Amino acid sequence: MKHLRLLLWFALFAASWMPAPAQQPTLHDGDRVAFYGDSITAQRFYTRFMEDFILTRYPQMHVSFFNAGVSGDRVSGGYTGDVTLRLQRDLFPLQPTVVTIMLGMNDGYYIPYDLKYQAIYEDGYRKLLASIQTAVPQARITLISPTPYDELTHGTEFPQYNDVIMRYAAFVKELASSSHLAFSDFNQAITNLDAAGLAKNPSLAALLVPDRIHPSEPAHWLMAATLARTWGVSPIVSSVHLDAAQPAPVSTENTQVSAFAQADGKLTWTQLDNALPLPLDLENGMVLFVLSVSDLAGMDRQMLQADHLSAPSYSLKIDGRTIASFSREQLAAGVNLALYPTPMESQARDVDGTELKRTRLDDAHFILAIEDPVAPDAAVATKAIEEKDAALEQAQRKAVQPVAHQFELAPQ
Repeated sequence: MKHLRLLLWFALFAASWMPAPAQQPTLHDGDRVAFYGDSITAQRFYTRFMEDFILTRYPQMHVSFFNAGVSGDRVSGGYTGDVTLRLQRDLFPLQPTVVTIMLGMNDGYYIPYDLKYQAIYEDGYRKLLASIQTAVPQARITLISPTPYDELTHGTEFPQYNDVIMRYAAFVKELASSSHLAFSDFNQAITNLDAAGLAKNPSLAALLVPDRIHPSEPAHWLMAATLARTWGVSPIVSSVHLDAAQPAPVSTENTQVSAFAQADGKLTWTQLDNALPLPLDLENGMVLFVLSVSDLAGMDRQMLQADHLSAPSYSLKIDGRTIASFSREQLAAGVNLALYPTPMESQARDVDGTELKRTRLDDAHFILAIEDPVAPDAAVATKAIEEKDAALEQAQRKAVQPVAHQFELAPQ
């Protein structure tokens, strides 16, 4: 684990302190986001992480998220109903203001390329899009390219199937462009991840999309980050620039710094960020691997920079707990605290823990209300699930609010 952390730091150090342009997120307070798709959406990973993005990056914003993914679905629908039923039952009643569509993995029928099936896919996709635009004209739509069928990292079960998916992804991109809709390229993101992972560690790369179809949970973080970029989510958690030769911080971004003081070479201050870092599991080797072979950390920047320090190395404490040791050169260049187990990261992980409970409730609601609606007392059970989810959401919005922390940078 230690060597992975070192590789991670060196791989991301240069990119982690690049300035980012000011952005305004596509999402707004009060938005209702619906994710429509197949089993990759129904995994409830990138959708959960996208909600984590908004919760932690914009704690004051209230956005509702709904998962309308069904395993095995195609543009024509699937085992829970055809596309007309799916839309009328699973999407339109939500009255979403934002809709994402990610379909295609099942539409090639897991055989080599067949022009007939591509024509069915394209025609069905256009009809699906037109139905949504007609029924919920207020919805801002984002088209998402289907993720690749991984024939790169560990062979293939369905030869040449990724060629089919690549053609479908190209169609979705062109359709988004010609329809003037937002487009998020999950296909390119995971293709790049697979290639970079394979070059670095073939054994770990094979775990990125373990069944060749469904990206692993850590890989979904990159998908969420890709969608976050599409939607203009700020990559900045916070940024603090200190100078040991100055009586006050040089600059701050998305945070408030107070009580800045220096004594005996030690710098202390109180910091209240306006956001939290992403709840990445920094003890998970596959999460660290994804971080080391992708630009995920570029969307999770909680920067600390300190100039003109006199000692060769410094220990950083937050709320009296040692977080890490840094060299003078590292601090002068800037360190990304989002990649360390800080109290803020722990708070974000707790928020995600509640989000995980909510996704499990959502899955149970799907089973009772959609997959098996004739189950005894299904209506009573689904109502109880909805009430529990509402209570968890209320607690979650309280828990995500940032709090002030005491920082200490002391010579070693």
